[in-house]
Amino acid sequence: MSLEVGAALTLPNERDVGGEFDVEFLYGFAPNTHFSIGIDPVVGGRADSEDTDFDPGDLSVGIFHNFNREYDNTPAFAVRADTYFPTGDDSEGVDFRLRGIASKTVGQYDRLHLNLDLNVNTETESDERSVVPGLVLGYSRPLGYPHRFNQTGLAELGVRLGDEEGTDAVVTAGIGLRQQVGYQSVLDLGLQGELATGEDDQRDQVRLVVGYSTAF
Repeated sequence: MSLEVGAALTLPNERDVGGEFDVEFLYGFAPNTHFSIGIDPVVGGRADSEDTDFDPGDLSVGIFHNFNREYDNTPAFAVRADTYFPTGDDSEGVDFRLRGIASKTVGQYDRLHLNLDLNVNTETESDERSVVPGLVLGYSRPLGYPHRFNQTGLAELGVRLGDEEGTDAVVTAGIGLRQQVGYQSVLDLGLQGELATGEDDQRDQVRLVVGYSTAF
């Protein structure tokens, strides 16, 4: 079992500073497989709404399965599926998210990660997309290895379709640091921003992200 808690300080363009949170409980019930339940409350300024009141967010349940470890030239493959229930303010319909995940060692210590992301929305406005695909390319490298084993540098570059019909793709980039702070606990720090957006300029934002996970 593990608990993962994330918090992001968001700086939307020409809007109030806001906070985004993500809390997940994970339970491994079979080899290489775990179940998750989570909630994602927000408060203050946000990119997709002019509302600044506290929003409890949507309740999500999901399942993750790792098919194989990396061997020879074959990457490690995994899949994650999540269902989001409309428990948040102004949320409508049940949404689904499917992610395919591949990870491969390059060189001696570096790793590349490829996430294929598909979001399906069952309740949309007339100008909104019901299916939004995306792709994220990640990079990680242990810092101080082989003398230290408790820090990892992270970077990502992502692209997805805009939420509204007729808009361009949204491109994001991020960097971060993962620090082991206990026998089974990890602290994450990162900075993420939009390089381009298919929405209006008010949706551009920078996010300072802090995450903590612990197993028990």
